[in-house]
Amino acid sequence: MKRILSLLCLMLMLSLVAFAKGNEMPQYDITGAGSGNEGMLLVKVFVYSKKVTDQDLKRAAVHGVVFRGCSRNNSGAKQPAMAPAESEASHSEFCNGFFAAQGECQNYASIIAGSYERVKTSKGVKSGAIVQVDKKALRKALEKAGVVRSLSAGF
Repeated sequence: MKRILSLLCLMLMLSLVAFAKGNEMPQYDITGAGSGNEGMLLVKVFVYSKKVTDQDLKRAAVHGVVFRGCSRNNSGAKQPAMAPAESEASHSEFCNGFFAAQGECQNYASIIAGSYERVKTSKGVKSGAIVQVDKKALRKALEKAGVVRSLSAGF
């Protein structure tokens, strides 16, 4: 009986660890890839992992636009971050749900067809694509949640 109980506990712990890891933000690089239509931003995102899904690329793109910003687009302009990095920690409850594997951040990004790349590096494999982020709608959602200050708040 003890053996069965300990086996069940072990299986439960492994499933919880696997579930928690699925919501963890993957390691990624982000650079500018130009500008799209009004309110849209094109970014090139590379995620470091053996298996990368479209959801991982979208999450990384939105996270990068919000908290990192991106540089080196075709015109040489830098796109600043929407929010300071500290606001991710101060609004952790919102960010954990928003940037979850199937979170709301998926609604603000779309992958440009035919832009997928897979590159071998000394540390493993990185997979990437060009992702279009709806910056205007994303800013509205983050302002509503209090993560980003309104552009008119300082005046």
